Amino acid sequence: MQDLAIETNRLTRRYDGLPALNRVSIQITSGSRIALLGNNGSGKTTLLTILSTLLQSSEGSATILGYDVAKKSTALRNMIGFIRHQPMLYENFSPVEDLELFAKIYRVSDAREQIRRLLTNVGIWHLRDEAIGTFSRGQKQRLMIAKALLHKPKVLLLDEPEIGLDQSGLRVLDELILMRKEEDSSPITVLAATHREERVDTWATGFVRLERGQIIETTLSENTE
Repeated sequence: MQDLAIETNRLTRRYDGLPALNRVSIQITSGSRIALLGNNGSGKTTLLTILSTLLQSSEGSATILGYDVAKKSTALRNMIGFIRHQPMLYENFSPVEDLELFAKIYRVSDAREQIRRLLTNVGIWHLRDEAIGTFSRGQKQRLMIAKALLHKPKVLLLDEPEIGLDQSGLRVLDELILMRKEEDSSPITVLAATHREERVDTWATGFVRLERGQIIETTLSENTE
């Protein structure tokens, strides 16, 4: 079997006794680009938030590149890039200030050059000194794409990354993440929740569909007994 980037085993999360995620088991190989499908409330965001280490599971386990997500190790967090459904940005900061702070936390050695390159690539270098609070939803989403890539993660977890993006923004997302051509021998693995099912065939190598917290359809091997 190919190396696994993401693996969950009977992963469960309950709120007030009710399961938002119910015994989900998946295996995603390194370099895969997997679409996470399902209606609102199906468990997509819960799964991504657990994998990002920001939420504890109620039962079961999950690993990313062999690291247990429940332990929230620094090494693991350095391997993950996460675009949340709601942008996590400092509204009073400029893009450069926001990314410089993020780079400091993640100890990005060539931060200044990486920030310039990424803001150019996502098309907002000209806004580098403007307050983020004045940005449109699409501009914030472009900044989140840059932020997710800044520390060169090996796994990208994306929660509705297409929200707010026009056709130009979608091309940026595709070129930098969803249809990215690998620059080296270390492939990036992508797990992306999306409602844009008409686009999935253009970028995904497989999919997982959730309903009421359970897997109901997938191209992956799973065990949900």
